[in-house]
Amino acid sequence: MTTHLPTPPKFVNEYAELLSDKVGGRVLGCSDQWFAPCVNLIKHSAPIWDAEKFVDTGKWMDGWETKRHNPSFDWCVLKLGIPGTIVGIEIDTSYFTGNYPPYAQLESICVEGEPTLDQLLSDESRWNVVLQKSNLGSSCKQYFEPTTPVQKTTHLRFKIYPDGGVARLRVYGVAVRDWSLVIPGELVDLAAIENGGLVRDVSDQHYGNKNNIIMPGRSVNMGDGWETKRRRVPGNEWLIVRLGLPGSIKRIEVDTNWFKGNFPTSCSIEAINHADDQNLNDSKDWKPILPNTPLIGHNRHYFQTQLVNNQDAQLYTHVRLQIYPDGGVSRFRVHCKPLMY
Repeated sequence: MTTHLPTPPKFVNEYAELLSDKVGGRVLGCSDQWFAPCVNLIKHSAPIWDAEKFVDTGKWMDGWETKRHNPSFDWCVLKLGIPGTIVGIEIDTSYFTGNYPPYAQLESICVEGEPTLDQLLSDESRWNVVLQKSNLGSSCKQYFEPTTPVQKTTHLRFKIYPDGGVARLRVYGVAVRDWSLVIPGELVDLAAIENGGLVRDVSDQHYGNKNNIIMPGRSVNMGDGWETKRRRVPGNEWLIVRLGLPGSIKRIEVDTNWFKGNFPTSCSIEAINHADDQNLNDSKDWKPILPNTPLIGHNRHYFQTQLVNNQDAQLYTHVRLQIYPDGGVSRFRVHCKPLMY
């Protein structure tokens, strides 16, 4: 049975967003996109409203919107930017008030490589229902847990009944990488979201979301990083990343790109081998990896020879970035020799 969650659940902040254009998600095809293109559905940015904007086909909308009077349903096929297991779904109908679809359904499939749209649609039996046909509402965000347990997914088929508009579709989960493709001894950024890294705890994220720090590529602006508020009490800010696999740490990058007047004055890095994500920050078992080191603004900092406690036999599951006293960091890379299972 479908579980509808009326308020933002934990998976929105605790898991990776697997579908958005920010992580490489793509639209492979759709039944119709008369009023607004399907590519809007996977935008990382929040939907916007422009009351005065019209285009040749009608009212401009920041979402995917199809023609009226469909006798069955409309659909689109999407490729996840990060293949993984799905733990939560967000369907956002913002600004679609008299034109939202009453129902939606989500289906998944796992096909490696670059299958064509025709190949994906050639066998209906391969598609699994992730979200049963569920009620949608006017101009709102709704959250759902998968109808059934979901294995690794590479593509989605989103159905709306019978037609209408949806602003955004977001799919949250855990990245699943094929580790057999990693060459023995190769260094891998185990903090990266596409390699299964997740930010599990943070002291503050007032201006910039914690998950930005492990996103692909360099930041596009100051808002595309992790930034805290100005700290007015003693102490410092911190962030903890769970690595995609246990590994020995060999090289670290701290990127302050776009942070020019609000970068931390310095940072230090620690690591721990811990069975779970509970009570991590209070643990006494953290080992120093990088001593407190000055940073400069709008710059990529690489640390390799400065690292300690990073022999091959020293495996870690979590890394803590400490910044002093506060500020912004755009990207955090932890290049490791992964423990291959």
